[in-house]
Amino acid sequence: PARCAPEVHMTVTIEPAAQAATAPKDPRELVTAEMFQAMVEDVVVFDKVTRVYAEAGVEQFLVFLKAWGDTMREVGGDPRAWVKFAPSPAVDKIWHRSMMRTRNFEAVCDMVAGRYMHHLPIMDEDIRSGAASERGLAAMRATGYRLDLEWWLDGESCCPENCAQPPRTV
Repeated sequence: PARCAPEVHMTVTIEPAAQAATAPKDPRELVTAEMFQAMVEDVVVFDKVTRVYAEAGVEQFLVFLKAWGDTMREVGGDPRAWVKFAPSPAVDKIWHRSMMRTRNFEAVCDMVAGRYMHHLPIMDEDIRSGAASERGLAAMRATGYRLDLEWWLDGESCCPENCAQPPRTV
């Protein structure tokens, strides 16, 4: 008589803890729901975009702000050791809108970055070459928060060519 191989049953499962360890964190968790909604509302109203677009943009700005704050903490806040990276034009617009509501922006900066983030428009070879953008992407990835590359890989700087003032520290 022919022999049959024994029947083997196998179940593959993914542990919930393993899933959580690899899943990126939600940028909305960086601020209160009220802060997030105030930022989103300003983008919707002033830029006349959809709420979905505004929410995604604010999320990406928060990741940028977190990365900047982490970088500044690494250098002890010393402006001479500042590591430059620049937002994309789309995220820069979100930054501009966020600064309009100054009290909320100050609170968001304190909560996410640990300090106020001034906007220092500058264009130099470091930004023009894309090196500053690459450092920014690496710093944002290191935060562990969800990064949507469609907001970042447009190959442009946030600052126009005539923006050549070096950053000043106050």
